[in-house]
Amino acid sequence: MREQLIGAQLGVLSNLLKRQMAFQRAGAADCHVTGMQAMIIHYLAMADGDRFQKDVETQFRFRRSTATGILQLMEQHGLLRREAVPQDGRLKRLVLTDRARELDAALLRRIREEEDRMRAGISEADMAVWFRVCGQIRANLENYQSNTSEETK
Repeated sequence: MREQLIGAQLGVLSNLLKRQMAFQRAGAADCHVTGMQAMIIHYLAMADGDRFQKDVETQFRFRRSTATGILQLMEQHGLLRREAVPQDGRLKRLVLTDRARELDAALLRRIREEEDRMRAGISEADMAVWFRVCGQIRANLENYQSNTSEETK
């Protein structure tokens, strides 16, 4: 029996999911929204308080330059705007436009449909194991990255 590799399985699942989401999105009104932009929109839509670029960098583990590029494109496409914060003019809070909020509602419906498809035939107990294992894999990778970056300093 060949060894099953976690990374290979995650790559296949990622490709299948991206393909499925792209297929569903084809021809839709959200033509300027990438999967990552959709996740950022949803993150901002669910926020209780103000969110800033640094929050997006932390949440999605982006480098500053990556976050800047994505957020600038989202601004250009009319999905968000940056507003100065009264107490500190240097800080700019991220504010979703009405268009982005409408897209979030539509995308959330699609995400729920896709979740239902992916969970079909899988018990809640198995799903709990899946999420626990994924959390441990994520922690392992984050710990390795933080240890590696400290060693290179």
